[in-house]
Amino acid sequence: MNRKYFIPLLGLFIAVISFANLFRNFLEQKGIDADVLIIGNSLIFLVSLVSLYFHIKGFLHKNVQVFLRSVYGSMMLKMFGLAAVAAIYILVVKKGVNKPALFICMGLYIFYTALEMVQVFKLLKEKKNNG
Repeated sequence: MNRKYFIPLLGLFIAVISFANLFRNFLEQKGIDADVLIIGNSLIFLVSLVSLYFHIKGFLHKNVQVFLRSVYGSMMLKMFGLAAVAAIYILVVKKGVNKPALFICMGLYIFYTALEMVQVFKLLKEKKNNG
């Protein structure tokens, strides 16, 4: 499996972590908890890596059903896993929930998913060109 498909996810991860650390004071002035943002980004990154791995592994398999199972499995893993983490955070922190950071994490989820799909489409294009 080629590691080049994982580089855009790693780039986004490093960019968000760097931004959160470099502009921590600015984020705190705007009411955004940088620690929640960093932890959320890290969890989304890890789940996205696993999800992309499932996508690519399923895509390279000769049986179409394996690909479909991997797509549905990775989608459920991301959605339910991250929803469970968010629910646990909300239940533990209760009134101290940092909504801006949580909404930014939701946006990051969309970015990571979009990057994931771009990588799968690149793989599809390469496979199509190679026959």
